[in-house]
Amino acid sequence: MVVIITVIISFLFGSIPTGYLVTKNMYGIDIRTKGSGNIGSTNVKRIVGRKPSLITQVMDIAKGMIPVIIGIYISNTMSLPIPKAAYLSSIAVAAILGHDYTPFLAFRGGKGVNTTLGAFVFVTPIATLSGVAVYFILRLFTGIVSIRSISLGVTIPIVCAIMKLPLSITIATTIAAILIIIRHKDNLIRLIKKEEK
Repeated sequence: MVVIITVIISFLFGSIPTGYLVTKNMYGIDIRTKGSGNIGSTNVKRIVGRKPSLITQVMDIAKGMIPVIIGIYISNTMSLPIPKAAYLSSIAVAAILGHDYTPFLAFRGGKGVNTTLGAFVFVTPIATLSGVAVYFILRLFTGIVSIRSISLGVTIPIVCAIMKLPLSITIATTIAAILIIIRHKDNLIRLIKKEEK
């Protein structure tokens, strides 16, 4: 029951639509009707600027990080029916799914990049920071955020596999990478058509 309850709570915590709430409360606009229609920090920055974007980014990272921190505490103080790595991986994926498909906005959420970082930074810090490094290295070569975001997501499971981490972590990060790709479907179509900004 502890595992099930914490995974559900992680999903609901990840579901908090921070970009929507920030822009609605600070500017009185529905970010879903502006720009790309996405509630993530990138679209928030394009529409209302850097400060609300930074607030959104920090909160989206926290949505993935806080449930995992709680999960670490629980796994260190209680006897669980599944391995710690599998438990934390389940919490991480649940938070990401909540962000991507929030029930509070008719299952229209963000693209999951920041929440993925927050969710895995304590589960697999080296792989996560490797993804961040790839993101910023690519920034030197391209201004297209979607390319950098997808590359970040794909890098994490690759590094996990290279490091031979527990299979549950590699599977979880692979799921997260697939979700990032799926959520960037429209961007990929525009890239193919050479229409991506």
